[in-house]
Amino acid sequence: MELLAPAGNWESFIAAMENGADAVYMGGREFSARQYAANFEIEEIKKAVEYAHVRGRKVYITVNTLIDESEFDAVLDFVFQLQESGIDALIVQDIGLLSVLPEVFPDLALHASTQMTIHNQAGAELLKANGVKRVVLARELSREETAAIHKAVPDIELEIFVHGALCYSYSGQCLLSSVVGGRSGNRGRCAQPCRLPYRLCSSRREYANVRGNYPLSPADLCLIQHLPEIKAAGVTALKIEGRMKRSEYVAVVTRVYRQALTLLKAGEWRVFPEMMEDLAGIFNRTFTTGLWSGERAGILNPSRPNNRGVYIGRVSEQRPGGLTGIHLKKNLRTGDGIEFWVKSGRNPAAVVQSIEVNGKQVQEAEAGSVAFVAIEGRTSPGDRVFRTHDSLLIKEARGSITENGPGGKVGIRARVEVREGQPLKITLATREGLKAEACTVSPAVVAEKKPLEPDDVYEKINRLGNTPFYLEDFQLDMGEGLMVPFSEINEARRRAASVLEAKILEQSKPPAISREEFVKACKKEEKKKEEDLPFGQVSMPKLAVFAATLELAESALVAGADLAYVPIAGLEKRDEKWWEDIRVLQESAAKRGQQLVLALPRIAGPLEKIPWENIEEVGPNGVLVSNPGAFIEASRRGFKVFGDYPLNTFNPEAARFWPEKGAEHVCLSPELSLKQLRNWPQDLLARSEILVHGDLVLMVSAYCPWIGLGLAKPGRCGQVCRSDDFCLVDRRDYRFPIRSDVNCRVHLFNSRTLCLLEELPVLMAMGFASLRVEAWLGTAEATREVVRSYRKAVDRLREGLLVELEPLKEDIKRFAHSEFSKIHFYRGVI
Repeated sequence: MELLAPAGNWESFIAAMENGADAVYMGGREFSARQYAANFEIEEIKKAVEYAHVRGRKVYITVNTLIDESEFDAVLDFVFQLQESGIDALIVQDIGLLSVLPEVFPDLALHASTQMTIHNQAGAELLKANGVKRVVLARELSREETAAIHKAVPDIELEIFVHGALCYSYSGQCLLSSVVGGRSGNRGRCAQPCRLPYRLCSSRREYANVRGNYPLSPADLCLIQHLPEIKAAGVTALKIEGRMKRSEYVAVVTRVYRQALTLLKAGEWRVFPEMMEDLAGIFNRTFTTGLWSGERAGILNPSRPNNRGVYIGRVSEQRPGGLTGIHLKKNLRTGDGIEFWVKSGRNPAAVVQSIEVNGKQVQEAEAGSVAFVAIEGRTSPGDRVFRTHDSLLIKEARGSITENGPGGKVGIRARVEVREGQPLKITLATREGLKAEACTVSPAVVAEKKPLEPDDVYEKINRLGNTPFYLEDFQLDMGEGLMVPFSEINEARRRAASVLEAKILEQSKPPAISREEFVKACKKEEKKKEEDLPFGQVSMPKLAVFAATLELAESALVAGADLAYVPIAGLEKRDEKWWEDIRVLQESAAKRGQQLVLALPRIAGPLEKIPWENIEEVGPNGVLVSNPGAFIEASRRGFKVFGDYPLNTFNPEAARFWPEKGAEHVCLSPELSLKQLRNWPQDLLARSEILVHGDLVLMVSAYCPWIGLGLAKPGRCGQVCRSDDFCLVDRRDYRFPIRSDVNCRVHLFNSRTLCLLEELPVLMAMGFASLRVEAWLGTAEATREVVRSYRKAVDRLREGLLVELEPLKEDIKRFAHSEFSKIHFYRGVI
């Protein structure tokens, strides 16, 4: 399995290379999902590619953000430069970009980012059919689910995260940072609001956060002890998260996982305690195996969102002046950073400047002793102490971060021939058989004084310090009593090494297109855009409603909605009666000339069963799909398919992709602004749906906050989540409703209700196929009033009549459960 390490800057790149990474993933200055990392200029990327390739390693570049229409020319030019520099693969999120890349760059290897939320077999199938070589799977998949994907699509590479930070939401399905601060995670600028404190409240009470104030903060993933299972599941690559982490973190984690993989390959599998200590010592928020083994407990760490460190002992006493005794369970050194976990107030922290043991000053105190250190702040006997900065571990890590260091060198063989009257000949060869030769200018002559000794020749040939090579085998064929100038031997060695390096780089560089071919391919793509897909002329947009329950759906249809989406994995129980009721609702809608579309689950794992037989019995007017796998499954079964906004349709190319695959229309990303949409071709808007009102889902998660906070237990939770209407309250007292669906996936909603009623004249003039209301949380009466108001406004605007929108807005405000917001309609995202 390939070990893939992160690099947010050059030092981290060297840390990865020198500590055993097979490949490194990094981002450029733009179009990367970690825009707050230092990232790389194109010249640095070229340098990194050469550094990696000569050592037999690989470099993958992340272009894993949603691409705005105005950025397409720039991103394609950037990709041209990347493929020209010889990168090994491009990691992509945007389906629009992904649809164009194989046409422009036919030989460029493409990896689908975890931001694409690929979590089932059909999703992997769709991407493979569209030129993707490797899929970075969603982090929420179990061992069995991963193996099922590999079995179903064995000829696509699978990559999983094995270590580092987890997102609370499925990657690619989070709008929290985007909505609360305008910094979009889908655009690489996540502000990590999930790491902030929240209070859990319900309609009846506020819950004491007995396990901490950070209910959305996950622990850190660590799967090192599961590497044999991961290999058996068919995983190709092991990914370490951490492009925002310091280089020492990259060095330590890469080194430890390389050690584990070496043991696995040698058939001596085990994980030593010191390996786990190093992983915990460099950074941890406590460790979890996520859902890999099916466990739901311990994934969230509500007690703290930052580095926990390593437990080293407890306070024994605190003397006047702040000198504090610690009964040590582990060694403590000067230069270490420590934190005291006190029962109330702020936790004191300090960098250890001096240590006193038994009245004497020491540089290191051993486990079992009582060490006194000076701190500011009050502690009490029994308070726990954690080391948050391990000075020795950091020092060792820093020592490994050296260009051309021993950890990154490639072993070569050298053969030297010395014959009288002939130049000394050096042949350097790699294990794979590449060879380079060089000779001295002067021929070997009989020595007048001191002839060459074998050790002299070996010493000169072994001077490979500034090269990527080390000498692992040496052969010498030399006559007796001969001499060649040392300076010429050194020069010949340098030339041979340089030629060998050039040959390795030439052989390792993937094929690339020329600038002329690139320009030609781009013009061809531009021409394709001018060819309209056939579509019916839209005289007015449909009014659609996503209704989380049957009651809300019936209210919406009665109030005049043209189309109702009803989720088969919504917020209410699904049983035979529900399916009978949905059949009745479908029949009554059909009699009124309305459409009923069943919404497939937003997340549907590879072992989850979609009730296709029940869906076929209902006979809906189509299905709404939120992930690529569902799109494929529904299309195969002959259903009319509507694309939902979790597909992240953010640009015209993405809006073309789904209808070209057969979609009736696709709901656009709620992160798009009016300014952006005004630049889109009208024929695409005529096949698009836009959200205009309602409850926007900001996160979808597999991690239960009620379990994390200790209010429920895995396997016997008692459905606490359904006992009341819950919300999370942030530091500014904004209330974010939180619900779980019938599949126990958690939905976090915005604290404000989207309302674009006053923007209807603009939206209708733009010619959208459908305007959509999201009805998740309101009452049936509220839904009915919202749909009636929008119905009245749309009808009057269609007829060219004046309509007073402000009074209609005031009417629906009376039933609203939160204040209104236009969210991104005018401000957009960065």
